[in-house]
Amino acid sequence: MVRLVARAAIPAAAALSIGGAVLAQEKPAVPGVSTIDLDGRAVRIQAIGLQNRRDGQPVVVFEAGATNSLEVWGGIVSEAAALAPVVAYDRAGLGKSEWDEVKPTPRHVTDRLRSVLRQLGAPPPYVLVGYSWGGMLVRYFAGYHPADVTGLLLVDPAPMVTESLADNVKPFESIGAGRAGFDAYWSSFSALMSKAPAAMRAENVVMRDLITQDLSERDLRPLPSVPLGVIVAGKYFAVPLQVPFDLQRHFQADLRFRLDVLNGWVLAAPRGTLVLAADRTHAIPREDPDLVLSTLRRVLDAAGGGK
Repeated sequence: MVRLVARAAIPAAAALSIGGAVLAQEKPAVPGVSTIDLDGRAVRIQAIGLQNRRDGQPVVVFEAGATNSLEVWGGIVSEAAALAPVVAYDRAGLGKSEWDEVKPTPRHVTDRLRSVLRQLGAPPPYVLVGYSWGGMLVRYFAGYHPADVTGLLLVDPAPMVTESLADNVKPFESIGAGRAGFDAYWSSFSALMSKAPAAMRAENVVMRDLITQDLSERDLRPLPSVPLGVIVAGKYFAVPLQVPFDLQRHFQADLRFRLDVLNGWVLAAPRGTLVLAADRTHAIPREDPDLVLSTLRRVLDAAGGGK
């Protein structure tokens, strides 16, 4: 199913996008937040409802975007707990989790997340929710461990590391920028991140490395045949990049490219849903949490995992 969503714009400031050995209970701004120890490093998690989980019920697992902490979800995680048990967390070096000083490849991120879930006493099945770069990370998780996943929700996923370098360059070619524009775009992102903490810079390096590698080197696996929801933002989100082309024109070209790819994923999935939020920017979790929750409910219902 494909839907166009038109809602009143919500003004917002621009921004980039229970078990185990609990070390310290915080006084969280959001419920269910604590810190666990994973291989000698602190990992901050948010877990709600695991103690009330029914046999076989999926846990909804949230993966934030690049550089983001679990706060990027706002109240979505706690509200989603009314639908199913939920877990969110800060990846290594982000938010209040300590960095393990390991390159954050999708395989490494997946392995660490599985260790977190084991320590929390939260075995599969999972419905995975990923925002931005987190969308690509959960897509990798599902490819690595298809039997563990019963549903996926991708919230404005990017960059498209599942597609060839030639395909990722095409939006730049369509506006006359070509491969030089592609390189300038990613170099500008690196410059923007130059003073960021090491873990954030490392994520940027991983994304660029993947998107420029040959597809055969990216460790991609097929998606499991599970219900899939995809939300795509249709409104330009300003980022202060120094590039020799019009960023809004590139956004429109890249939007068409991503919609074509993601529509193919949705059409191949059982009970797939693609939502084009035409008046929302990349900051969808902040601008339209209800849209994320309603699409999650649809995925959970299709996966047979709602309350």
